[in-house]
Amino acid sequence: MKATIMYRNNWFGGDGWTFYPVKIEIADNCPVCGAKRGEPHPRSYCEDGEWYSVDNWENPCGHIDSYQMAYREHLRLKETKGEDTTVTPFFR
Repeated sequence: MKATIMYRNNWFGGDGWTFYPVKIEIADNCPVCGAKRGEPHPRSYCEDGEWYSVDNWENPCGHIDSYQMAYREHLRLKETKGEDTTVTPFFR
């Protein structure tokens, strides 16, 4: 599943003031129970005076994917494939 989420550098010990949308790819199934994940749909919201469009999805199984958990899954999948895990911002 491909989605756009908001990355925050405080997930990895940063100061928390760096944030921007990034495109990720994660499994189509819930990492908790294996059921199919919900379909991502764009949602606009304001962050520090700027408007961004990121994806939200609701898993039918009821398990919640936080952006941080989804981003960590994305990194694990890239590492498994031997791909670069450098954060690449995606601006509107």
